Amino acid sequence: MGAPCRMHLAAVMLELKAPLYLSGEDIFIPNCDTKGFYRKKQCRASKGQRRGQCWCVDKKGHPLAGSGGLEGNPHCLPNGSD
Repeated sequence: MGAPCRMHLAAVMLELKAPLYLSGEDIFIPNCDTKGFYRKKQCRASKGQRRGQCWCVDKKGHPLAGSGGLEGNPHCLPNGSD
């Protein structure tokens, strides 16, 4: 089984190359560590002067309770994959 973040990142990159991607919807690009797992903090892209929403995840990318939907910089505890 491959590293989950690298697999997610590869799928996003293929979607960006596809000529069918013409919508203006946000694309979440995962933040992976050097081993291919998710970094403890994930964020959506910024829009202009506004920082994207950030949340905390475990190393497999599952959101941690109580950390979602925060704008700015949530404090995420180490997940052991960094």
